[in-house]
Amino acid sequence: MEIIKSKITGEILFDTIKKITALDRNKMKKKENELNSLLKTPKGLGKLEELAIRLEGMSENYKPCKKMVLVMAADNGVEREKVSKSKRVITQYVVEAMLNGKSSINALSMVYNADVKVVDLGIDESSDIKKEIDLSGIINRKIMKSGTNNIAKQAAMEYEDAVKAIETGIEMVDEFVGDGYNLFATGEMGIGNTTTSSAILKVLTDLSLDEIVGYGSGIDDKTLEHKKNVVKKAVEVNGLSKFFEENIKGTKKKEKFKKNKIIDVLAKVGGLDIAGMVGTYLGCAKNHVPVVIDGFISAISALVAYKICPNCRDFMIASHLSEEPGMKYIMKELDLEPMLFMNMKLGEGTGAVMMFPVIEGACNITEVVRKYPDV
Repeated sequence: MEIIKSKITGEILFDTIKKITALDRNKMKKKENELNSLLKTPKGLGKLEELAIRLEGMSENYKPCKKMVLVMAADNGVEREKVSKSKRVITQYVVEAMLNGKSSINALSMVYNADVKVVDLGIDESSDIKKEIDLSGIINRKIMKSGTNNIAKQAAMEYEDAVKAIETGIEMVDEFVGDGYNLFATGEMGIGNTTTSSAILKVLTDLSLDEIVGYGSGIDDKTLEHKKNVVKKAVEVNGLSKFFEENIKGTKKKEKFKKNKIIDVLAKVGGLDIAGMVGTYLGCAKNHVPVVIDGFISAISALVAYKICPNCRDFMIASHLSEEPGMKYIMKELDLEPMLFMNMKLGEGTGAVMMFPVIEGACNITEVVRKYPDV
């Protein structure tokens, strides 16, 4: 596949950030009053009502029209450290299955009437030694031909490539919103991405490796310990051991460090798939459409997007609580509460898409339920 190149300026990213505004509190209060006037127990539908109120704050009279799971796919150099149970080529096999409607995300999305689109940001096609994989139908926005570098030895990518991946996510959302989509779920595919996600979380928090690093693709205990050491090494090699202490610890809640610093962390120990999803969150916030967080990797992308632009959090909806240990800490940092507890740990957007009918139900309350009678 041809690598699509464009001039990197960051203009799309920073123009997007400027356009992201907070939720409309007046509209939210109006929706709350409307819900309280219906023929039901006040707040009887609990979190569904809270969700309906948030959705109204995002967009007046919001109702899902076209739904999409937007999957960002790329290979990660850290896979070479043998931190995953799966080989590198599995990225391509899963993506091929997605494109042919045969992956786990397709099984669920077709039930919920959602489309699945896959964006190639850096799939290493050379890993297909047998030359039997067909990725026809993928959206080619390849930034690095063979995926990222090995974070245990060097930076994953150049700063400019991280910006380009973020901007690609933004552009994808802009394009699909123009096509009528107004509900998105984040999805990803890239062997080794729980390791890159763990490295980012380690840099941004004072959590221990035991609190962050999980079994990912189903590794054994010995590999888990190795994975923790790889994460530790990646943070050290990239000069990020003191990032939390120097940039986050002790700062006030409203105090922000420069946006370029968080992008630098993403470039050094993250992945193209993560960066693309950061753009998805920012793009959805700019367009005032809700975006559903999936599992651990998706949540890390949400955290990075939040650090870049705090207001974008208002347009995020948590779905399920991933079994990866670091997930609960991210949800706490984002002040979001998952509604689904399914013991899931797959990714691809599988947990996120399950929130679509919940969102539709929340939107339908005031459409259907009659007013409380004056008696």
